Amino acid sequence: MIIEFTVSNFRSIKDDQSFSLYAAKPSGHLALNIAPTPAPGGIYPLKSVGIYGANASGKTNLLLAFRALQYLVARSGSLKDGEHIDCYEPHLLAKNTKNAPVRLALEFQIPNGFRYLYAIAFVQNRIVEERLDLYRTARVANLFDRGENDTWESIKFGPFLKGGTRKFPFFANNAYLSKAGNSADAPEVIRDAYNYLLKDMVHLGISDEVSSEELLENEDLLQTVSQFLSLVDTGIARVGLYQDVDRAKNIIFPPDMPEDLMRRIRKEASLRFLFFHQTDTAEVTTFPINAESAGTRKLFKLAPLIVNTLKDGGVLIIDELDRSMHPHMAELIIQLFHDPEVNPGGAQLIFSTHNANLMSRELLRRDQIWFAEKSNGASRFFSLDDFDKKKVTPASPFARWYAEGRFGAIPSIDYSGVVKLLRKRRPDA
Repeated sequence: MIIEFTVSNFRSIKDDQSFSLYAAKPSGHLALNIAPTPAPGGIYPLKSVGIYGANASGKTNLLLAFRALQYLVARSGSLKDGEHIDCYEPHLLAKNTKNAPVRLALEFQIPNGFRYLYAIAFVQNRIVEERLDLYRTARVANLFDRGENDTWESIKFGPFLKGGTRKFPFFANNAYLSKAGNSADAPEVIRDAYNYLLKDMVHLGISDEVSSEELLENEDLLQTVSQFLSLVDTGIARVGLYQDVDRAKNIIFPPDMPEDLMRRIRKEASLRFLFFHQTDTAEVTTFPINAESAGTRKLFKLAPLIVNTLKDGGVLIIDELDRSMHPHMAELIIQLFHDPEVNPGGAQLIFSTHNANLMSRELLRRDQIWFAEKSNGASRFFSLDDFDKKKVTPASPFARWYAEGRFGAIPSIDYSGVVKLLRKRRPDA
């Protein structure tokens, strides 16, 4: 489970911004929204967190920072010497940040109970700092520490890092964790952290497409998704999956594309889903996916991720959860992550939204509601729990007060200026 994420100098995020997912009070209001057992140090992570804010306030950039960290762990190890690190996107609106390092630090707990802190700083073509700490108790033990001038021969290892190979050759633009974590020779604690960051975090951006390949290979998952859609008033009785090989025959690939990638693309292109609906005469008719509503299509794409995340205890990160979706459906997804019957493994949901209806005291605690606000081009993030607890209580009408602007993080609109601008466009102006 993710406990805290700290970001600086990434896109609209200029100064250190900490995004915490630990419960301010691990009891009381909506106790089921908190992990049932604490991480080492007595920290209880939250099962979900929602981020509110105006357009361009930085919500998406915070979620993209998770993806940047995952890129460094998953792909930087394969970069050739001198190649650029694609996720280097510093804050460009200040002179002292344009060429400065991006800094990311993630505190997380893996399923075996260990708590880690992974921190990395990088510029365009090299890693300048990298470290991994382990908390088996409340005390911290450093596993490795890499400074700006360290090479693979001079990187420092802590005394707790035992067993297996520790030194792995890396270029300046390779994360050590990316190289070591992908080797069977590495110590188990390194591979555990690597696998969590690589496999257990799933980020879905606004325009991202979800692969349907797993539904072709996993009949049980397809049946679960099919039944899920039939239970949430989509009008769908069931979903069928067919493979039409002819649909993929005419795809033209670049000559240097790897064969395994071409096979995967052909396989994905050949998939065809049919949605079965019952008519008023109790007969059944089928619709292709593009005949379904935008909300149903999104729910169909999300459902496999929701099912797998709840089953495996991972982290699902969704930008604009309620986009094209009825508020009740978004609320259902959040409730599923809070429900210990379907989420016994500590799965987490991190989402951004504009839907104030989800800001309900019956659904979310104060420490689960976060805001993004931009000032002078730089984003800052703060929690509803940061407000005076005597004035903002669990019984307060969060949504109404947010709409009234009491918490900030809403658009600043010059209505009279907009009217004046558009009035000039009138033919009689």
